[in-house]
Amino acid sequence: MTDRAGLLRRGGSAAQVAGSQFALAGANYLLLALAARHVGAAGFAVLTSYYLLINTVGRGVFAAVELETTRAVAHARATGADDTAVRRAALRQTGLLLAAVAALIVLAAPLVGPVFGSELGSLPAALGLLALGAVAMAASYLLRGPLAGHRRYGLYAATFWIEAGSGAVAAIVLALAGVAATTAWVLVLALTPLLAAVVLARPANRPGPPGDPDPSAATSMRAVAWSAVLLLAGQGVWNIAPVIVTSRLADDPAAAAGFVTAAVILRAPVLLFPSVQALLLPAFTELSSTGDHAGLRRTTRRLVLLIAAGGAVWVLLAVSVVPVVAHLVFAASVTPPAWLMALLAASTGVGAVAQIGQTRLVAQRRPAAVAIAWTIGLGVLVVLALAIPPVLAAGTLGQLLGAAAVVVVIALVRRTRETS
Repeated sequence: MTDRAGLLRRGGSAAQVAGSQFALAGANYLLLALAARHVGAAGFAVLTSYYLLINTVGRGVFAAVELETTRAVAHARATGADDTAVRRAALRQTGLLLAAVAALIVLAAPLVGPVFGSELGSLPAALGLLALGAVAMAASYLLRGPLAGHRRYGLYAATFWIEAGSGAVAAIVLALAGVAATTAWVLVLALTPLLAAVVLARPANRPGPPGDPDPSAATSMRAVAWSAVLLLAGQGVWNIAPVIVTSRLADDPAAAAGFVTAAVILRAPVLLFPSVQALLLPAFTELSSTGDHAGLRRTTRRLVLLIAAGGAVWVLLAVSVVPVVAHLVFAASVTPPAWLMALLAASTGVGAVAQIGQTRLVAQRRPAAVAIAWTIGLGVLVVLALAIPPVLAAGTLGQLLGAAAVVVVIALVRRTRETS
């Protein structure tokens, strides 16, 4: 009976978190689809670029704090230790990362100006919006780490539901009002994560169960830095290919737009990766902390089989349904050939397998190995996307083989650890 109750609880938690992620993905796609009909081609390019930058830099950098805080809180929970030191370390690390991102935004001003300046009013306005988005992401991920570590998945999912709901409502209001100013649409992307953090700050910061103080449980800045590298490189694998393809197809904007649209739609499962990790990392950490390596291997095998089944369905949808969605919803005039659509979809399945391996190594306190794996994968992607003459095939194969390289490196690291 206890096992059945535990299974039901885990299923309910997975449904809550997955549902919130689908809602957020739907809200973001709704915003982009509505904006495409109001801001014009140049404005839509800026809005999409802002969306990708926030996902690459904001979610890449600040999700590192969530990742390490989740692991540290779960470890403290498993060993009966107090998590106060973990929370304080997370706050300090978030501040340091935010300062680093602010410095990068200022240094990137010469690059940001030509891309964002004309559509967002001025260079200072563009830099301010990027900084605002970074602050919002920092606040939201700082909030989520302890929630995932303590398996408080109702509140964890609520952070995404609030972001999704407020974003969808704001997008509909802007569309009904016929707002054509790109800045207004960008503000929605920038402010909705901050709104969720403000609304849930008090209930989310309720302390965990009392325990013995353990300052050593706090995550180190080194571990957070490695986690930031792995998350940034991972975001690069899912976001850089469309950028490279667009730059190489400057004389064929319709083909470039079709590829970007297909890539954005087919990367939808990637949006679930952080939540899957939030569900798995506490469990993997407890299994590692208690030495249950057989349970860890058994869980990993089951998840890989589940991903294989889901990946096959996603490939079929990529060939049969996604081109229709690209035409009807995103007004794409052309889409990549079916075989490229299938490979783009397959790349997300390969990436999901990499995510499982990543979570397992992070639970074993090996973020550096995972960071190296994703960096190698990103390097493979960039080289192939720039070197292969057929541009669309270059971007597609780069993303697929980049993700495959990550899986191979993680598997080699795990095998080396198990045989040593």
